[in-house]
Amino acid sequence: MSIVPLDFDASPDLAAGYHAVAGHLHAPGPPLSPHLFRLWVERGWRSVPSETHLAVADGEVIGGVTLHLFDRDRLGDALIRVLEVAPGHRGRGVGSALLGVARERARALGRSKLIVEAKGEGFPARHGFRSVYTEARRVLHRSAGSEPPPGPPGYAFETTVGPTPPDRLAEMVTLLDTMNDAPTDDHEVAAERWNPDLVRVYEDTWDLARQTVYTTVARAADGEAAAFTRIFVDAADPEGWARQTDTAVLKSHRGRNLGYHVKLRNTARMFAAEPAVDRVITWNAVTNAHMIAINERLGYELLDVWRIWELRT
Repeated sequence: MSIVPLDFDASPDLAAGYHAVAGHLHAPGPPLSPHLFRLWVERGWRSVPSETHLAVADGEVIGGVTLHLFDRDRLGDALIRVLEVAPGHRGRGVGSALLGVARERARALGRSKLIVEAKGEGFPARHGFRSVYTEARRVLHRSAGSEPPPGPPGYAFETTVGPTPPDRLAEMVTLLDTMNDAPTDDHEVAAERWNPDLVRVYEDTWDLARQTVYTTVARAADGEAAAFTRIFVDAADPEGWARQTDTAVLKSHRGRNLGYHVKLRNTARMFAAEPAVDRVITWNAVTNAHMIAINERLGYELLDVWRIWELRT
């Protein structure tokens, strides 16, 4: 076995082999289509620098690790975005070798901490990682949908498909920054700060990954954007999944059920426009009781629990 760096353009066969190994890393959730997988690996949603190393045996990709190297915030961290080994090669030290490469690269790049997301705890615990954060996944089926009731007085709801209109970028910065107020475990999670250029770079990835994005905003009577939510639909997903992502309500507008109302309307709009989609998946910190209550009110059911682990390099 050898471990080699991956260049998607220079080595399409290796790239395809990596996708075959890791394209279902969140199973039983939605698969990562080839376009979305490449985006996920090469740059992530926020276009961070990355590097990938593959374990290759007899010309076959049997595993791989992808590091995301934050360059605007969290400068001491290296995120292991992917660490996967093909089923027939597990238990033979391949994962440990890939983790060793990730740790060496993190040290060489001056990163003091490795972070990884994992469903099971055996591998990270054996290698000295510490569990710092817990998330649960929930699934909503189309059959659980309902017609939206009247919203809170004084608010209008707007749904758009695709990137944020240019004249709305500044308010989207405010809404995305509000995500930093979401309840988490006691573990300190570094804030992600936005500006209009970063929003545009982020949203430019949607076409590259063939994502259709539904966004619903609640707007107060004075015109202020008070809340928003988003759902992503992958045009290349044959299994009928959508991904519920960000939801946030400005502090000054909380207590009015806006989170529930934007999500309900956005989901209804998406299901009406996407007949091939029959289920939506979402992630929440297990301590975010308010958003979990909203999701359960919408009809989401618990799928599984994942943990975020960290290791000092």
